[in-house]
Amino acid sequence: MEQQKLTTYPSKPFGLYAGMEWGLRDVKFLSPFSFSANKQGKTYTFGVLITDYNDNMDVVLPVSHEQYLIVCIANKKGDNCVLLDGGLCRSPKVVSMKWIGQNLKRKFYVRFTSDILHDG
Repeated sequence: MEQQKLTTYPSKPFGLYAGMEWGLRDVKFLSPFSFSANKQGKTYTFGVLITDYNDNMDVVLPVSHEQYLIVCIANKKGDNCVLLDGGLCRSPKVVSMKWIGQNLKRKFYVRFTSDILHDG
């Protein structure tokens, strides 16, 4: 069986964005879906999830071992990316958009095009 090669690395654009917008330094890409960065002498880790909400306006969050999780909801209009505390994502769960709104640390907009969506 032939292995499929991952062609997109969501951690790269989000790591660079975090460096420019949030003042993080020394960004290191740990995997296609995670990166680390420093601020004021502390190192922080970030996971990146690109997903859609379902018909019930729910989002499935996987287990995250990073300190923060960037969740990008590709089929949401307006601010479609949020930063969540990774401590909220230590076990997989289905959450509502309302739950996300109540627990987000930051929100921002990313324009998705078909050539940059995640491999699926």
